[in-house]
Amino acid sequence: MTAVRWVLVALALAVVAAPCLADDHDGTSPIPAGAEGYALTVVQGNRVERIPVRYLGLYPDFVGPGYDVHLVKLEGPVAERVGVASGMSGSPVFFDDKLIGALSYRLGAIPAEPVAGVTPIGDMRAAARADGVPAGGTVSANAIRTPIQIGALSGPVRDWIEPQLVELGFSPVAGGGAGGADVPAELQPGSPVGVELVRGAQVIAATGTVTWVDDEGVLAFGHPFLGVGRVELPMVAAKVIHTLADRAGSIKLAATGQEIGAIVEDRLTAIVGRYDHRAAMIPVRVAFRGPAHGGEPFEFEVVRNSVLAPLFAGAVVANGLLSNTAYESRATILASGALRLRGVGVLPLEIAASGDGASDPAVALGSRIQAVLGALWHNRFAEPVLESLELDVEVVPGHRSYSLVDVNYDRGPVRPGQRLEVECTLRRYRGELVHRTLELEIPQGVAPGTRLALAIGSPDGVDRALGRPLARRLRTAQTLDAVAHVFAGLRSAHRLTGALYRSAPGVYSGGVTYDNLPPTAQRLLGSATTDRAARGRVSTLARAERELDGPIDGAQVLQLQVEPIRKKKPNRSRR
Repeated sequence: MTAVRWVLVALALAVVAAPCLADDHDGTSPIPAGAEGYALTVVQGNRVERIPVRYLGLYPDFVGPGYDVHLVKLEGPVAERVGVASGMSGSPVFFDDKLIGALSYRLGAIPAEPVAGVTPIGDMRAAARADGVPAGGTVSANAIRTPIQIGALSGPVRDWIEPQLVELGFSPVAGGGAGGADVPAELQPGSPVGVELVRGAQVIAATGTVTWVDDEGVLAFGHPFLGVGRVELPMVAAKVIHTLADRAGSIKLAATGQEIGAIVEDRLTAIVGRYDHRAAMIPVRVAFRGPAHGGEPFEFEVVRNSVLAPLFAGAVVANGLLSNTAYESRATILASGALRLRGVGVLPLEIAASGDGASDPAVALGSRIQAVLGALWHNRFAEPVLESLELDVEVVPGHRSYSLVDVNYDRGPVRPGQRLEVECTLRRYRGELVHRTLELEIPQGVAPGTRLALAIGSPDGVDRALGRPLARRLRTAQTLDAVAHVFAGLRSAHRLTGALYRSAPGVYSGGVTYDNLPPTAQRLLGSATTDRAARGRVSTLARAERELDGPIDGAQVLQLQVEPIRKKKPNRSRR
C-alpha cells in the first residue's frame, strides 16, 4: 500500500473514532423514537468502541425541574454482555453523527434491559460556565455509579469505608492503582479519565468517561461526582483493564496514569476538567513504631475535599497498619501528631485505641481521624486549608485498656490551699488492679462551706460530668481560630483525668469558658443570641491528668465540702 493510501486510511479511521463535535446539536432538539445512534466508550484497554443505541424518548424533569434526559437502549454484543456498566458515565451518544449528550443514568436496580438516561450536551456545556447549573447533591435519580479503585485494601478497612463510599454513589473496586507508562495521556470522546484521590504509598482513584474535548479541557460523567460545585481534584489519564459483567451491576476495572490537569467544576450535569490547572493535595506523613514496625515513614497525599479527605486520610493510615504481616488486632495504639492549618497554626492531635481481637484498633484510629478532620472541616465560618498532617503511631502488642474501679482521697478536712491526693484504682483488661495518684489543689479563694465535686476518669467521662463544656464552647465559637482552639483542647482516652468543680453559673461565649463571673457580666454575656453564648452550670477550679499506656473507660464523681481554715491559738505562757 502506498504512503498516500496509508494517509487516507488513517484519516478515515480518525473520522470514525472522532465524530463531529461542533455545536450543531443542543441536546434537546427532537429525535424520532426508534432512531438508531451509537455511544462511544472503552470496554478494554484504550480502544474506543461504538455501542449501538436506540432512541426511546425524552424524559422531562428527570434530574430536576428543567433538567430533562434522553432515554436510550443499548444494543449489540457489548450491551448484551455488560449492559450499562459503572464507569460508562460520560460516554458520548450520537445520532446522525451529532453529539446529543452523555450516558449518565442507569434505570432499575437489576434491569432486564440496558436502558440509560443521557444528559443533554447543552446542559453539560453550561456546567463548564457554571451559569445557573446547581452543584447537585439533591439528585434523586440513580446516576451510573463511579468506580473507585483502591489498591491493596485490607478487609477490616474495606468493611468500614465501603458502605460510606456506596452511600456517596461510588462502586468500590479492590486493586487497580497506577497503571504506568502504557496509559496514554491524550483524551478523546469515549476514552476513560481518572480523578486521583490519594497518591503516594497508596493509590485511590475514581474513573469515568470523557464526553467532549477541546483545547482547554474536557467535559465528563454527565452527572455530579460529589456535587459540591467548584473543586480542585487531580485529573489523570486512565485505561480500562477489563469490563466485568455482573447481573447486579457491571463495572469497569481501570488503572490510572499521569496527571494531566484538574477537575475544576463538579456540577449537576457534568464534571469539568482543565489541562492548565493543577490541584493542590494534602501531604500526610506517618511514622509507625513498635515490634512489628521499623519506624519507616509512610507518606501519601490526599485530595482537599471536606468529604473525601477525612475518610481517605483515616482509611489509608489504618490500612498502613493492617498491611504489615506482623500486625495483630490484639494491640494498643497510641498516636500523637499535628494538623497544620494555614492562617491558624498547628493543632495537636492525639488518639488512643485498643483492640481485643473482635474490634480492630487500626480501624478505630482511622475512624477517629475521620471524625476530627470532618468536624473541623464542617465548621460554620471558613473552609480550613489543611497544609499537612503528621502522626507518630506507636503500636504495642496486646490489648491494654483500663476501667475505673474506685476513687479515694484522705477523708480529712478539705480546706482552701490544700493539695488533694486522689488515689485511683483501675483494673487492667483481664489483669490485676493498679493504682495511680492524681493531685489537685483547692484554690485559696474558695469560701468555707462551699460544696465541691471531683470527677475522675476518662477525658470524655469527665467532660460529661462537667456538662459537656467542649461541645458548648464549640457551639458558641464564632471564628475558625476559635474552633481550632477548642479542638486543641481535645484529650486522648489514655489520659486519666481529674477535675475539681463546683455548682456556679458560668457563660460560654466565642468558644471560651468564663467562670466565676460577677452577676453583671453574666447577664451581659448570657444575653447574646444562642449561637454566640450558652450558660453553664459548673465552674472548674482545678484539673490534673496522668498518662496511661492504654485507653481508660468510665468516670466517678465524689462530693466534698470545704471547711474553714482553723487559726492557731496563740501560745500564752504563764509568768
